[in-house]
This record gives sequence, structure tokens and C-alpha cells, in this order.
Amino acid sequence: MGAGSALEHYDSTSSQTDYETQTNVFFLNLNLTATEKIGIFLESVYSLSSGSFSSIDNVTPAGIDPHVPISPDNPESTANYDYSQIHEYSDLDYSQLEGTLGVNYKLDKKATVYGSVNVMDLQDDQAYVYGDMSGMLVTYALGMTVGF
Repeated sequence: MGAGSALEHYDSTSSQTDYETQTNVFFLNLNLTATEKIGIFLESVYSLSSGSFSSIDNVTPAGIDPHVPISPDNPESTANYDYSQIHEYSDLDYSQLEGTLGVNYKLDKKATVYGSVNVMDLQDDQAYVYGDMSGMLVTYALGMTVGF
């Protein structure tokens, strides 16, 4: 800075904040033997998750007027130390339901074929950072297992 400059450097300011998460997951698995050769399976998972920062309070450095321009060339360049809403930026709140229904068919003692359908449904209840991430995905699987 040249002599007589009205621009001052105030260093930086920070505030510690806590991030709290909570997740609950529930499982259900059923395996049924319909006949000697046919088996049916059902799997389900339901999860509820949330996370958020605690609010950030009073981070304006002592002795600084946030309404004074920080650049003499731009009178509109005032420092904005209003962090009252920043803790909401990373709030997460979603639920997910996933279910699978499948069938196994035993060809012989060592070979089985199977088929299944899997449904995943995500409900985003706090669409903020990346937009609403809610949606559903359905996948199918066919396969064969062979024992040695």
C-alpha cells in the first residue's frame, strides 16, 4: 500500500460451528421356500437422515463498521458480515426406501438361476445445495450361481 492510502486490511474472521447428523436405518429380510426348487426373497431398507450446522453468531471483528466501504474506488464495496443464514446452506433432510423382490429356481444340487427387481425411492426434504434430489430408480437382475 502506498502512503496515505485509506484502504486497510482487517485480516480474517472465523467462528466455530458444530455439525450434527442423525441417521436411523431399518432393515427387513424375508426368505421363503415356496417349493423344493423355488425360493422367494424380499429385502427392504428404510433410512431417515438429517444434518445441519449450528448457527454462526456475531463474527464481525471488533472495531469494524461493516457499512464502511472496503475499497476507496468502489463506495458500494462494503464488507458483509451477516452470516445469520449461512448455517442453513448445508442442511440435509432425506428419507430413502429400498426394496427388492426376487425368485430363485434350483436347477440341481449345485446350480440355481435367479431374477429380481429392486426399487429405490429417495425423498429430499431439504432441497437447497444441489436442488431437489428426489427420485426413483428401478433395476432388474437375472443370473445364475454354480457351486463347485
